[in-house]
Amino acid sequence: MPSSAQRRRAATKAPAVPVEEQVRAAFAVYDFSRAEELLTTEIAALQRKRQPTAALEQQLRLAQQGVIRLRATERIVIIDSVVVDKDAALSAIRLSSESGRIDTYSSTYHTTDPAGATIYENELANKRYLAIPATAKGDGTSATSLRLAYSDKLGDSWSAPTSLTGLNAGDISQNFPFLLADGITMYYAATGPESMGGYDIFVSRADGEDGSFLAPENVGFPYNSAANDYLLAIDEYNHLGWFVSDRRQPEGKVCVYTFIPNSTRQLYSEDVDDDVLRARAMIYAIRDTWDADITDAKNRLAAVRSGQTEVAKTASDFVFPIDDTHTYTSLDDFHSADAKAKMQNWLSLKKTTETDAVMLERLRDKYATSDAHERQTMAGTIRRLEDAHHLHLEELRILAKDIRNAELTE
Repeated sequence: MPSSAQRRRAATKAPAVPVEEQVRAAFAVYDFSRAEELLTTEIAALQRKRQPTAALEQQLRLAQQGVIRLRATERIVIIDSVVVDKDAALSAIRLSSESGRIDTYSSTYHTTDPAGATIYENELANKRYLAIPATAKGDGTSATSLRLAYSDKLGDSWSAPTSLTGLNAGDISQNFPFLLADGITMYYAATGPESMGGYDIFVSRADGEDGSFLAPENVGFPYNSAANDYLLAIDEYNHLGWFVSDRRQPEGKVCVYTFIPNSTRQLYSEDVDDDVLRARAMIYAIRDTWDADITDAKNRLAAVRSGQTEVAKTASDFVFPIDDTHTYTSLDDFHSADAKAKMQNWLSLKKTTETDAVMLERLRDKYATSDAHERQTMAGTIRRLEDAHHLHLEELRILAKDIRNAELTE
């Protein structure tokens, strides 16, 4: 029989922390392996008791995705961050005219409905991507749910918005579209089963002139978090990027991060400590990302903030060997007009191949953790993108040969 002292210790012993709270705590610090362990154990216990596990299985899927996404955290240099009212976030992003413009739906169309919707308009001001009210489908969408659409300029007016196809049908809401200068790579934010929490940022590629897109992929960490992550925009001319998040912010506030975009996706090495990787994914401190001199980037940011949106480039535009003794780094280096025109096509195609490679990497990561049904659905998309990527690489090789021949025969 327990002694009185043992009974007192038992009475004062702290109650066990519920599994749900432990899982939330693990997610909060990006310890997805711990969350996966807790959920696996709890699901097994509930199954033995013949109790429902669907909700926990969904969390387990997110934890498993988190494990993979953590290791795939993109290595970026974040040069600045500023906290603003959520309604003022777009004004904190200063794009060059070559990158198009982002604005609120209300400012562009002079109406308050739909609330919170945004638009992207391309450099030529003849195409818009915008968020419009979703059509009720009984899938959990509400009156405030949004879907992405596009509109073309026809003379002095704009066509009625046409919904984009190919994006995640299970999304609850989609908003904040932005297209790169290639005209086919789109970033946007969505809430739904593919999100780690609230809005997440996704990337997709246009697959035709009819508003169809390839299956989108979550851009992962550090752009996304367990909070709301609303917008990712890249000014390729000024070599600056921005993304907007309300992680660790009070109600109504967001943080606008400014970063240096990578020309190709860069990951942390395998030997990086898990605690360091979690800190980078969470953006614990932007100074920790400064693994190179950021003076030039800071100067570019200061220039665009002061109204100089067209900043002269300080680095090489590209590196393109013409022969054994000549390497061009600018379009101004070309003597042949034909070669210069072909080089512009080559640069555009090169961006497309880089986008293809990133999309394939993300699709393959997702494929590795998907079930048999999801893999069957994804397989066709992966094959199509692989075929397109190989074709683009061959076109690049042929075009590079044509450029050199045209320049050398001038």
